Amino acid sequence: MKKSKIVGIVVVAVILVCLIVFASTFKLKDSHLRSEGIRVRIPEGALVVQDCDEENAIYCKKTLEVNGEKQTLEFEFYNFKENGYPKSVKASINGHEFYQEDGLNVEENGSIDYKIFLNFQVIDDVIVFTFTDGTAGRTTTLYAIDTEGNIILEETEIDEDEMLIKDYTDFIEYDDNVITIYATRVVEDVNYHGESVCNAPHEDIVEAYYTYTYQDGEFKKDIKEEIDSDDFIENRGIICTARE
Repeated sequence: MKKSKIVGIVVVAVILVCLIVFASTFKLKDSHLRSEGIRVRIPEGALVVQDCDEENAIYCKKTLEVNGEKQTLEFEFYNFKENGYPKSVKASINGHEFYQEDGLNVEENGSIDYKIFLNFQVIDDVIVFTFTDGTAGRTTTLYAIDTEGNIILEETEIDEDEMLIKDYTDFIEYDDNVITIYATRVVEDVNYHGESVCNAPHEDIVEAYYTYTYQDGEFKKDIKEEIDSDDFIENRGIICTARE
């Protein structure tokens, strides 16, 4: 046998051996996110957390510093169905759970079941943030927690008679240990108690600003400014054809 043929056979043999070794050791990687052995189908944006250190469509890890020490917050969808959508969501700090919800139906409810955590701020020894449960509007809760997951403040209805956080505009401000919240009883700047705001009595307070002052380990709430229906209609430039 010619030398050139022998060399060719050796080269082919080496290539075949390399391919066999590669095939036996290479692990196929799925480009799609998986959790609990199930391919996740939940859309991007279903879980929103401000300024994550690590994140994907179903998980966020976030670090904040409180009194000079780092605190680890985690937010995640879990308990996945065979169709790739989660049944549950939870949030924790340093391993202590402070929020959990079961019975999610994201595949049917869409953005109504989205979970949005924003406006994080450290005030003394607590972490303040807002949680918005879906995108329907006026579904936001103001939270404050300590580093062990104890809830110091949890306010959804800021005042009686459906005074809820106006979360479809700029609604929160921080100034040292004072939080200012903008709240409204008007749905989408139009409906008040199930009818046009034009029908609201003149003296009715339809929106207001509230302050939460953190002092001595607790929050004190006060009304900063009230907006009656007349001022609201004028400020929004609403034309009311028959307002007495």
